Amino acid sequence: MSRIPDSPLRLLAALALCCGGLAGCSGQEEEARGPERYRQEPRPVRDGERAVGSPARPSGELLFQVLGVTHGIARTTGSHAEVDARRGQYVRVRLLVENKGRTTAGLDLGEQRLETSGGRSFSPDGPTMTLKRQPLSPELGGGVRLEFDLWYDIPAGLRPSGMVLLGGTPYTTAPPPAAEIPLP
Repeated sequence: MSRIPDSPLRLLAALALCCGGLAGCSGQEEEARGPERYRQEPRPVRDGERAVGSPARPSGELLFQVLGVTHGIARTTGSHAEVDARRGQYVRVRLLVENKGRTTAGLDLGEQRLETSGGRSFSPDGPTMTLKRQPLSPELGGGVRLEFDLWYDIPAGLRPSGMVLLGGTPYTTAPPPAAEIPLP
C-alpha cells in the first residue's frame, strides 16, 4: 500500500480551509450590505421648491417623510380657477406616507399641522386641497406608500419651520405620538 506524502495532504487541507473561509466571507459581505433595496430615480424639485433631506419619522403605524417645501406662493391655479392666498401666502409641502402595518389605515389630513417661525400652527386649507385635486382623507392599505401635497394658507410674514404629523393604529383609541419634522 502506497502512502500519500504529507505535503499534498497539507496542501489540500489548506485549500479546503481557504475555500470554507471564503464562503463564510461572502455571507458576511451580504449581511454587511444589508437587504436589497428598490432603485428609484432622483427627480428634480419643482419651481421654487426646496428639497427637504429629513429622515422618515413614525407616528403610529404610519411613516412620514417630508420631500419638499415651497413657501411664498401668492396664487395658485386648478383646472378651472386661479385663486389668491386669502391670508397672504400658500405653503406647499410634498409628503410621502407609508403604512408599515398590515391593515388599512386612514389618514386625517386635518390633523397634519404646519408650524411657523411665529409660533403659530396651521391645518391644511381644504378649498385649496380640493382645487389642487389632492386627497382629503386617504386610506392606505397595508404596506402602501402615498405621495401627495399638503396646501396651507398662512400670513405672508411667517415662514414654515416644521411639521407635526399624526398617524394612527387600528388597535388603540389613544392617538400615538406625533412625528415632528423640522423644515429648512
